[in-house]
Amino acid sequence: MENFINKLTTEKTPHERRTLSMQVAGVLTALLFVGWLGTLGVRLANTPLPRADIGAQTAAALVAVQEASSTLMAGYPGY
Repeated sequence: MENFINKLTTEKTPHERRTLSMQVAGVLTALLFVGWLGTLGVRLANTPLPRADIGAQTAAALVAVQEASSTLMAGYPGY
């Protein structure tokens, strides 16, 4: 490894060293992405999907909007 680094610094131009470092970074990023992608199916299969009561969520959103509008327009008739 030490010989490779010495050869790289003495025989290669900065452009060639930059090109090599970008290639190494690209390969490492691709390997990490493939590893992450390979575990995605296992992680999604083990995650239980939450059962949402849509009616309760809608009601909660409606109450929040009504409370916000009543505090913003407190002096307005009808609120």
